[in-house]
Amino acid sequence: MKLVKLPVERGIFVADYILEKLTVGAGRAPVGIDSALGSIIAGKLKTAPEKIDYQILGKSIDSRKEPVIIYKLLISSNEKLDLPLASPEVSGVMKKAELPLPEKISLRNPVVVGTGPAGIFGALVLAMAGTNPVIIDRGHDVESRKTAWQKFLQDRELDTENNLLIGEGGAGAFSDGKLHTGTKDVNRRFILEEMIAAGAPPEIAYLSRPHVGSDKLPSVSINLRRKIEALGGTFIWGKEVTGVINSGGRCGGVRCGREEIFAPAVLLAPGLGGRALVRSLSGMLNSCLKPFQMGCRIEHPQSLIDRCQYHCTNRPAALGAAEYHLVSRPGDAWNVSSFCMCPGGNVVNATAWKKHSISNGMSNYSRNGEFANSCLITTLPVDYFSSVDEAYTLIEKIETSLFAAGGGDYTMIAQDAAAFLNGRAGLKNKHTGCEVGIVPGRVDHLLVTEVQSALRAALRFFDRKCPGFIRDGKFVGVESCVSSPLRFERNEKGESSLPGLFLAGEGVGAAGGILSGAADGIRCALGILQ
Repeated sequence: MKLVKLPVERGIFVADYILEKLTVGAGRAPVGIDSALGSIIAGKLKTAPEKIDYQILGKSIDSRKEPVIIYKLLISSNEKLDLPLASPEVSGVMKKAELPLPEKISLRNPVVVGTGPAGIFGALVLAMAGTNPVIIDRGHDVESRKTAWQKFLQDRELDTENNLLIGEGGAGAFSDGKLHTGTKDVNRRFILEEMIAAGAPPEIAYLSRPHVGSDKLPSVSINLRRKIEALGGTFIWGKEVTGVINSGGRCGGVRCGREEIFAPAVLLAPGLGGRALVRSLSGMLNSCLKPFQMGCRIEHPQSLIDRCQYHCTNRPAALGAAEYHLVSRPGDAWNVSSFCMCPGGNVVNATAWKKHSISNGMSNYSRNGEFANSCLITTLPVDYFSSVDEAYTLIEKIETSLFAAGGGDYTMIAQDAAAFLNGRAGLKNKHTGCEVGIVPGRVDHLLVTEVQSALRAALRFFDRKCPGFIRDGKFVGVESCVSSPLRFERNEKGESSLPGLFLAGEGVGAAGGILSGAADGIRCALGILQ
């Protein structure tokens, strides 16, 4: 244990020391340990709990042996602690994150297309700068999306403009809300602070693998929208942008069918659900085919993952449902990694297109469901396709085939991991967390040979890491909407080959998750302001 003196006061918390590493045995820790560390710290320092205060800077779990919780803490004390002192660079850790917004700007009413992480955070920055942005989404507000999803589960009639992929919050609004994409963007803390202010759990600021939860994300989206509106932004729902206006070699606004909306600048963040718009723009903007991911969602009992990760029969009360991140690099097949792992979650059909099925995962904040699921993805290289159209053709063929194989009502097909591995039919247990239900089917037959081989090699390797991964696992559907096969040319500000048109997020090949998408939207908004 090492305590080091901080050089200055940080915001509202007067920090005297930083405790770089405090280790607490998870098996002996109580539920809500984060708010009960005072006595533990005081015991380590041989002082009274009332003489210290603390703030958590970081929290992680080391479960290589008996699971332990590791904290990094800021400590405040009204007495001198007889410990070695140092002066590390902790500059700004307690100061509210700020953006380099211009003091004066004449820009008014830029258009933002899309309300996923990239669009909403881009709109927030533009609103904070006083530009009164106009935000357009073909989908609807998140309250309507929740109603539409429940209706879909009952009648299986898909609303193509109001589903788990299209609308306020984008695909992320009904996901687990994982925020550990690894982005080191300078505005990462600003994003987390804004999400916390909008109702996200405060611990996302310090957890090593933070998540928000499918049950909390909708209210976060609502509160971010309300803040933008309070700052002068206007939202237009149910209006599909079908193109952009080229006015003398510069973007002059957007087209919504026959309607034209003029704007001094456009931030386009269509998400992966904006395929039609993205493909149409590829003919007028500089773009190229890029590698993209595809895979299958695999489901296991959460109890299996807990045993494998925590190395104990019963999960310690202080720990949440265990998660995993696995990577297979076999050498003779494409690499595979686990992606969008949802502990205690459900598999969903996240399609936005009629007669297409697309698997995805979600989990609530508590992650208390019976099943764990994740997508095992591999990357299809650029040279696998001769054109972007060929890539999209494969994606859409898989989705329509999956829909048909499920019986034509958006039910998912499932195949035991062992059956997939051996190239045979088989589903021994239909018990599942998949909200649309499952029927037996040949998931392997929907995939190209190289993806099949990659997943089989990965299953063998992952089963060595987590015994039972094959025996107790089943593939549920195909995840074809992971990343875009198309990337648009942009400058460092996010501006496309058409001046005045800024492109952001997953749909244009510029991001890969909530945090990276939000950071990209901010980058483009700052580019517009410059």
